[in-house]
Amino acid sequence: MSEQLKYSIIDIETTGGSARANKITEIAIINVDGNQIVDTFSSLIFPERSIPPQIQALTGITDQMVADAPKFYELAKKIVEMTEGRVFVAHNVHFDYSFIQNEFRDLGYTFKRDLLCTVRLARKILPGHPSYSLGKLCAGLGIELENRHRAMGDAMATAKLFQLIQEQNSENFQEIFNGLNNKLNFPPHFQESDYENLPMVPGVYYLWDKQGELLYIGKAKEIKRRVRQHFSVKSTRTKEFQFKNNIASITYKETGNELAALLFEAHEIKKRSPLFNRALRRKRFPYTIASSLDEAGVLQFRVVKLGDEESELGCGSKKSAQGLIKKIYQKAFGIDPSLELGRSQELELLLRTLGPKLYNQRLEKAQQELRYPEQEFQIRLKGRTESESCVVRRMAGAQLDILYLDGDQEVESFSLEENPDLAKIILQYLKKRDIKVEVLVG
Repeated sequence: MSEQLKYSIIDIETTGGSARANKITEIAIINVDGNQIVDTFSSLIFPERSIPPQIQALTGITDQMVADAPKFYELAKKIVEMTEGRVFVAHNVHFDYSFIQNEFRDLGYTFKRDLLCTVRLARKILPGHPSYSLGKLCAGLGIELENRHRAMGDAMATAKLFQLIQEQNSENFQEIFNGLNNKLNFPPHFQESDYENLPMVPGVYYLWDKQGELLYIGKAKEIKRRVRQHFSVKSTRTKEFQFKNNIASITYKETGNELAALLFEAHEIKKRSPLFNRALRRKRFPYTIASSLDEAGVLQFRVVKLGDEESELGCGSKKSAQGLIKKIYQKAFGIDPSLELGRSQELELLLRTLGPKLYNQRLEKAQQELRYPEQEFQIRLKGRTESESCVVRRMAGAQLDILYLDGDQEVESFSLEENPDLAKIILQYLKKRDIKVEVLVG
């Protein structure tokens, strides 16, 4: 029963919104057994830095007020003891939890508690409110909120809200609590039904904030399983916290197979530039290899940085490009030469034995084997339904098409402008799988 559960309802005030870049200035803890308040604690905290003027104006907490307050480490034992064996409850719980976890991490201590968010709980049990901010929700429910933006004032209002929620739904509260706390930690503005409706199929998914801004694009072999990982991670790193906490909705596109998902994801990230896909917005394979003839007419290779030109032999680093050069020699001659100081003795011997012409031909053939099998080809894969097939087709002029066919009838198609990233994705996919490539004849 819910009466047997023990909670610590917590609110903090801080110097800013980021746990990594800011510190706590005030904390309040209200311990509740079932729905009865059994203990309270509050204290200002010296943040060891200046409080920004706009934060002073919002909270009323000034530098002078915290100058003689204890530092966090002086309150750490009290916080641990009060919250031990209790569920950590807060309004938008990830905010308060991330700050407290970060303060403990700086002390070399790992602070972990089960979490419960009263924003999500209120959305579940008290639906239909235009806003679930603490101030507006309390006003709508007739809950007195004194000393807004001070830790004990907000914590006491949260405790009253929590008690009201339990009284409103006492019979089902335990079941709802278990669902919220033990399954996944959804952000406050996210509707759980959006997650429940996701399919377990390959595709691309889009994560949006409450203003309709695109936060992130991802691909998955199973969309629902991959999205679950976003809500399972309890990270306090600033970027990950901001990312997860801002997710308000999900949309998705089924692709039928992993290759189409990989290609469509890379294409969409470059086209839409979501806020949290910074790494993929840059060229993922910025290096390649170039060949030329030396003074003796012998083929040699070097690492070069890609500009806007395309290369299916793109590499993520200089080291991987150097490895690609070694792979060419391995394919051509079956040896693993040292290339740091020019041609090795083994290569010089091979050159004298084969002669420059045959030596060059073997290297060219080995290099070509690392490229596309043909300039125009297609790969036939599983579609989105039993009767549908997906064709990934490459045409001359670096044109990639993804076509969905039901028999011979085209159902849907997408044209993607090929770039080194997409070329590399196709080559890596073909390398890992034994897939038949259909050569297209003009």
